[in-house]
Amino acid sequence: MPFARLLEDFAEIASDWFWEMDADLRFSYFSSRLAAVAGVEPDREVGKSRLDIAANAADRAFWQAHIDDLLARRPFRDLVYPYSHRDGSVRWFKISGQPRFAADGAFLGYRGVGCDITAERETQERLAATHAALQKINRELARHNLRFDTALNNMTHGLCMFDGERRLIVCNTRYAEMYGLTPDLTQPGTSYDDLLAHRLATGIYPKSGAEQYAADMISTVEDRTPKTRLLELVDGRTFSVSFQPMPDGGWVATHEDVTERKAAERALAEQNRRFDAALNTMAQGLGMFDAEGRIIVCNRRYAELYKLPPELTLPGTSILTVLEHRLAVGTGPRELEPYRDQQLTSAFQGRASHYRLELQDGRTMQISHEPMVDGGWVATIEDVIETIRAEARIEHMARHDALTGLANRVLFREEMEKALVRVARGETVAVLCLDLDHFKSVNDTLGHPVGDGLLKAVTERLLACVRDTDTVARLGGDEFAILQAGLDKPESAAILAQRLIDDVCEPYDIDGHEVVVGASVGIAIAPSDGDHPDQLLKNADMALYRAKSDGRRLYRVFEREMDARLQARRALELDLRKALADGQFELFYQPLIDLRTETISGCEALLRWNHPGRGLVSPAEFIPLAEEIGLIVPLGEWVLREACLEAAKWPRRMKVAVNLSPAQFKRRNLAPAVVRALAASALSANRLELEITESVLLLEDDATVKTLHLLRGLGVRISMDDFGTGYSSLSYLRSFPFDKIKIDRSFVRDLAEKEDCAAIVRAVAGLGASLGITTTAEGVETVEQLALVRAQGCTEAQGYLFSRPRRACDLPAVFAEQGARGAARSAA
Repeated sequence: MPFARLLEDFAEIASDWFWEMDADLRFSYFSSRLAAVAGVEPDREVGKSRLDIAANAADRAFWQAHIDDLLARRPFRDLVYPYSHRDGSVRWFKISGQPRFAADGAFLGYRGVGCDITAERETQERLAATHAALQKINRELARHNLRFDTALNNMTHGLCMFDGERRLIVCNTRYAEMYGLTPDLTQPGTSYDDLLAHRLATGIYPKSGAEQYAADMISTVEDRTPKTRLLELVDGRTFSVSFQPMPDGGWVATHEDVTERKAAERALAEQNRRFDAALNTMAQGLGMFDAEGRIIVCNRRYAELYKLPPELTLPGTSILTVLEHRLAVGTGPRELEPYRDQQLTSAFQGRASHYRLELQDGRTMQISHEPMVDGGWVATIEDVIETIRAEARIEHMARHDALTGLANRVLFREEMEKALVRVARGETVAVLCLDLDHFKSVNDTLGHPVGDGLLKAVTERLLACVRDTDTVARLGGDEFAILQAGLDKPESAAILAQRLIDDVCEPYDIDGHEVVVGASVGIAIAPSDGDHPDQLLKNADMALYRAKSDGRRLYRVFEREMDARLQARRALELDLRKALADGQFELFYQPLIDLRTETISGCEALLRWNHPGRGLVSPAEFIPLAEEIGLIVPLGEWVLREACLEAAKWPRRMKVAVNLSPAQFKRRNLAPAVVRALAASALSANRLELEITESVLLLEDDATVKTLHLLRGLGVRISMDDFGTGYSSLSYLRSFPFDKIKIDRSFVRDLAEKEDCAAIVRAVAGLGASLGITTTAEGVETVEQLALVRAQGCTEAQGYLFSRPRRACDLPAVFAEQGARGAARSAA
């Protein structure tokens, strides 16, 4: 068979179709396969160009795009394009073509092959779609894995998952951080035993111990039941571990670091414990109620105050139920309706209230209701019955004297104000001020307990003397006051005053001591002496001062001139306070005569006040005032200093005598003042003679006696002045070794007329001689008195017979004159 025929037969039976184009690009041949594929008859298409047989616009456009390649006689291969079949379907064709040339190179056209790749194309498209779907699935899976990893590694809990072979499947970053795992230990497949060994090696195991922990963990894993364990680690942390078994034999475990939470829980528990302790140790009852009046919480004291059983203190209990129980057991309000309608209603309405409530059992509660922001209220309850009693006691104490129970100054003034209101309606009122005479001596000699007992005894006598309508008050110390209201006549006040003096002056037996005191009374009558409490008290006090000045154990009624006298005293006090700074004081000196040698043995320093307006003021007038206002101490130190400086100028055999006040002993700085005066003057201590009175020794304390011994140890001479005027002078001669006794001038004055005075002077002189003590007779003014004191045995004399007190500048002449007299008497 010819080869051409063979090729034609092959083309007809092939699955592809064959074609030829001439040089004008018109089809000259199609194999019959084209009919089956394209749905056209091949012979009908012969002689047409490719554009002519285009099935549609898309087909034409495809070939139009390749026409230039055909005209250029370039071969083409595997051109793929869609073809619209006559049955309406779209087929995909693939063609390849090769240009043909004659032996002389002339272009003959194209010859090629085509095939239907629709099925292949559809398969590729299906594969492409499947691939795209797989890629999309992979992308979604990657996104899911990313999200899973992100979520896993951002968990606050540690998470790990193990398979049935106890190998790690996955764990998150938090798990690795919690147990300090290195990256190689967090890889899938890591054995659980290796992880456990690492944790034991690094010390991350509970306080129960490493071996026990390992055994417990293995037992937990093998137990295969869900459970949660709390582990307190040796490094101080606390983990909560939850195990959840999986069906394949593995498990999932979550690990939470609960250190802070447990610490907070412990702190909260401790805070709650302290709150409960504080709540239940409160002195007040406390109850907290919600807006419906149900108990939120109440403390132990609340239950105790209202006698509530435990079941009535539970949260949710209604306050009405509590009130019902209280009424039944007697702890309810004494008056129910006002409490319910006012206080309880106010609490429900959210209003604050503070009130006192009397209970059925006689107690009184101080109750406070404070509303809460979200409704309800807090009630605090305090049993104030003792407070009320204490308030009553305080109220009584505020108006009564604690020692005697009498009215004090506050209450006395209130009663005066009430009485003076009645004065305006024509009544007469009297105010009596009473002061005990020499009360201080009782305290000093017998002690304050005896003094207090005396004040109580005096109180009883005062109350026995007055009417029930009168008011007796203790104003302070030993000062009392009596208010007489509704007097029928002013003379009634004087009658009462005398009765008070008589009764108070009777002896007392206080703790086995017989005590005798006097009383002085001052009287002011309203309205004549004033219509104001302060004015009446002031005037009564001035009358009292006058009674004391007139000799004590007296009463005096206020007179107008008393005020003028008081004002003069105040003016004198003001002048006295500045007199020392202004240099108004001066020392005078009166010689002391040695009766054996009839020479001057020394001088007594006597203080004088050169007042710029009054002239010389008597010491009897300003010394008591100086002692009263506390000026005597600096004034006494000035006298000591000046007297020592002056005496240093005298002949060495002469002494200087200086009087001391009891106030100087009380300040405890007398000895240093004496030392300073001696040092400043360079005067020998044995030339200084300090004169004291019995009142100093009445202080009777160790410090006074110690001071006297200290002074005597320095070489200073100690003299007792005004001897014989007290009631216990002889006992003092035994308690202290005096250097001199000065016999008071009152005995010397009456020496010639009264035998008892002579007897006293003789006794004292004899006592002095037997004890080796100098005895000085004061106030010798006549030759007769001199002869008598010498005859009675006195060793020294002082008085106007020898010299009046003289200024320091006159002393040289006095010394010379007295020396001449002594020499003349010796010559005679």
